[in-house]
Formats: sequence, C-alpha cells, structure tokens
Amino acid sequence: MKKISRLLALVLALMLCTASVCTAVADEATATDTTTETATTSPTDVMATVNGEPVLRETVENIASNLSYTYSQYGYDTTTDENVKIINQIALDYAIQYALMDQKAAEWGLDQFTDEEMETLKASNAESWNSLVDSYVSYYGNLTDESTDEEKLAAKTSALAALEAMGYTEDVMMQSTLEEERYNRVRDKMIENVEVTDDEVQSAFDTQVESDKASYEGNVAYYEYMTQYYGQTSYYIPEGYRGITHILLTVDDDLLQNYEDLAAKLEEQEEAEDTDTTEATATDVTEETETPVTQADVDAAYQAILDSVQPTIDEINQKLADGASFADLIAEYGADPGMQSEPYKSEGYSVHQDSVIWDAAFVKAAFSVEKVGDVSEPVVGSYGVHIVYYLRDVPSGAVELTDDIKEDLKSTLLSEKENEAFASTMQLWRDASKIEYTAEIEALDAE
Repeated sequence: MKKISRLLALVLALMLCTASVCTAVADEATATDTTTETATTSPTDVMATVNGEPVLRETVENIASNLSYTYSQYGYDTTTDENVKIINQIALDYAIQYALMDQKAAEWGLDQFTDEEMETLKASNAESWNSLVDSYVSYYGNLTDESTDEEKLAAKTSALAALEAMGYTEDVMMQSTLEEERYNRVRDKMIENVEVTDDEVQSAFDTQVESDKASYEGNVAYYEYMTQYYGQTSYYIPEGYRGITHILLTVDDDLLQNYEDLAAKLEEQEEAEDTDTTEATATDVTEETETPVTQADVDAAYQAILDSVQPTIDEINQKLADGASFADLIAEYGADPGMQSEPYKSEGYSVHQDSVIWDAAFVKAAFSVEKVGDVSEPVVGSYGVHIVYYLRDVPSGAVELTDDIKEDLKSTLLSEKENEAFASTMQLWRDASKIEYTAEIEALDAE
C-alpha cells in the first residue's frame, strides 16, 4: 500500500468546500473513521481558535472524512495510524483556511446574497439534492425496469429517511451550497488580478517543445504511446512520418482467419526450431500428429484473400489509370470509417517506419512506395486488404502553435498562477492572524 506524504495535500489544493454529501453517501459502507474519537470527545470540542473564533472538532472530522475518501480513491491506505494522523492534520489546516476565508467573506461583504442570488442557489441546490436522492435510490433501491410506481415511491421514501438518519437533508445541503459559494467568492477575490501574458504562453510552449524533443527524438514507440494511447498533446513530432490514406477492402472472415492461423503456426514452428535440442524434441513429441505448416501454405492463404477481392482491385486500378482521384476511390470503395473523418480524411494517418500503433502489414505498405503520390500494391492486413496512398510527408520538429494549444497552455498557466496566488495570500493572512491550538493538538504536533 502507498503511504501518504504531506506533499500530497496539494492534490486537494482547490477543494474549497466542506465534506461532500455525495462523497459521504457513496462511501457510506466503506469509509474509514479517521478520527480518534472517544467517549470523552464531543463534536463541539474546540480544536483551535482563529482570531478568537473557534474551529470545532465536527468541522475537522467532516473534512477529514472527505480527505480520507479522496485519498482512498487514489489507492492510499487511510487506515494506518500514521496516515490517520496526517489526514487529521491536513483537515485541521483546511479548517483554519476556511475560518480565515469566512472572516474575509464577512469583512468584504461576500457572505450576503440578494434575493435573486438566493433563488438561483436554491434552484441549483434542489437539482443537486434530487440528483443525490435519485443516485441513492438507484444504488440501494433494488428497483428494476418492471418496478411499479408504488415500489419506486417506497424506495424514494426509504432513501429520504436513510439520508435524514445520516444527517443529510436538503437544508443541510443548502448550507453546504452557501458555504461553497461563499468560499468561491473569496477565492475569486484572492486571485482577481492574476493574468497570463502572450509571452508567458510562448515561453511555456517553447519549454514543452524542448521537453518533447528530448523525450521523443529517436523514440517513436514512446511518442506514439504517449500521444496516441494516453492522449498527451504533442508539441514535437519526430522525423520520418508520412501522411497515409488507404482503401480498406473487407474480406471473408474465414479466409482471413485461416491465413492468420497458418501464419501464427508457421511462426511457432520457426521459434521452436530456434530452441535447444531438448525443447525441440519435446515439441516434436507433442505435435507429431500435426501436419507442419509451410511457407507455401501461408502464401497460398494470402493469395486466396487477394483473389477474393481481385475484381474490385482491378476496378480501382482501372479508375486510377483513367484519372480518378484516390480520395474519391476511398469514398467509393473504402471500408475504414477513419478515412471519412477529419483530420485523417485530409491529412492521412501519421505512419512511421518504426510505428507500433499500426498493423505491421499497413506500415510495410506505407513504406513500400518511394514518393508522394505513389499507390502501393494491395497487401493483406489484420482488417482486410489495404491499398495505400502516400499523401504527404509530415513536417517534423515543433508543431504549430495553434489557437487551441494557446488556450490549453494559457488555461494551465492560469490555474498554476491562481493556485500560487491563493497559497501566498492565505499565508499572508495566517501570518497576520492569531491562531492558537488546544493542548491536544499541540501534543499531536509534538509527536
């Protein structure tokens, strides 16, 4: 199990509301009590004072419960004594932050709401409450598509009673909604002067380009895994990519399966021949009744697939000879839906000789032709028969700094600078405040 580090509190740096009702209900059966509550403790125990105002145990415990749930979702063990202590310390720290924000809200008049604002918040709260109740019913109600209206009503009534028994009502949620709105107002004021300049965006882009170049140059597999499988934005493109379009012709499943089975068996045989004598002998004993597969068998199965679509191939070749565009023939004959959507329709698939995300037969076909505008011979791949067109060379190096990339970078930079402004302002408030801890907390910190 993972051990929580104090630095991981940063994961929750933007959490500016008290314990979530939805989180608590979802985790009702499994949440771990992170407090060290005994018969002598009370929810109204004072854990600290902030400028003379108390921070109650109940507030700290609610935040600790939410923190515990959040950390557990990331795989952290929240049951150890050490982690329970850390969670409670972080929770107390958040409670102090909330207390300071409450004081600033009152000072700045941000805790006051107009009638119109209250109506909007009530409507939003009602929607959230109904969603919570519906979720509870869905999770615990044991309803089916055949459930009657009476059964649905009974399940909802039971859900409302269960939520109320746990201390959750629409009014309680409304208080949480008002708290969240209040904290958001204060936070907005704390970061109101934060901005990101075009020069900062350009600098961040240049940094990303250099970082990606160091990571991806000469490492096509890593580049494709990170950008294609994991969806990371690409700021740098390695050299050697081609834009490839193709006509995919579907073939009979049995023909394709037979070819793949024969090719796999031949590969197994060849691998067995490379093993030591003992292993080879064992293989011969277990497979002595099987007829060995030859390259001729595989070639015949391959040719059978091509023969099955040869009339279509002939039509395509004739239309190409007559001046038809490859793009029009893709639309007429192609079975790959990816070729019908942008950007692939216009730019093609980006294929490298060392690509790992494409069918090996497709990659081989893509590099069987020499110059832009060439059309490959038909090849058999995992999805059928490919006729490949060398559309373009993909420019290597830094990608274009598009408006979308600018907005993404600006959003990331803005979030980082807002977090920094929030943290620095909060520290100034703490330094200027009188914060006193109870003897219990002082003793815990001393351990």
